[in-house]
Amino acid sequence: MRRATPLAPRLRARLRLPALLAALTLLLYAIARLDAKIQPILQEFAEYETRSAVVRLMNDAVAQEMAQSPERYRELYAVTTGADGGVQTVQSDPQAVNLARASLIQAVTAALDAAPEQRLEIPLGSLLDSAILNDLGPAWTLTIQPRGYVDGELTEKAEAVEINRVEYRIDLTLTASVNMILEGRAHVLIAETTVPLVHVLLDGQTPGYYSRES
Repeated sequence: MRRATPLAPRLRARLRLPALLAALTLLLYAIARLDAKIQPILQEFAEYETRSAVVRLMNDAVAQEMAQSPERYRELYAVTTGADGGVQTVQSDPQAVNLARASLIQAVTAALDAAPEQRLEIPLGSLLDSAILNDLGPAWTLTIQPRGYVDGELTEKAEAVEINRVEYRIDLTLTASVNMILEGRAHVLIAETTVPLVHVLLDGQTPGYYSRES
């Protein structure tokens, strides 16, 4: 004769399944909430790391080029003075300035093309703003591909900074479009750095100046 299964164990077994389903639902909900919170932070962190790495490469290439060919960056402008010795006009040398721009663009392009891919692991703990959890948890892989298009924009300005003292500058803003791969998805980012080609203080009132386009 078969013995009947006690009611209590069968009841506990039936109650356990809904409890497990509820716990699983709560776990999935918590993961989804955490993912929604982490994703913007992860994206911002990855973009910061990518731009920082590329700007370092760009600045190193600029420094190397200017150190190897210093004469190319010396005579980029000319100053005319009046009878009192004060500055009347400042005029950039279009040929010299454009040569400097082209040389720096070429140097940065070559440096980015020669740079290998960089792979970084971003642990979950590093995104939670906790020193204790900094290196803990699962990690995302960030791949930086430095190769990209490089361009440069020149700006020229002369302005009074104090009485009878003028600041004259020519800046070259270099931009590079590079690839960032995060979680298997590619993103194109723009990295930017500014190179001061000319930055001088001149005695006199604010002079007229003739830009490259004049």
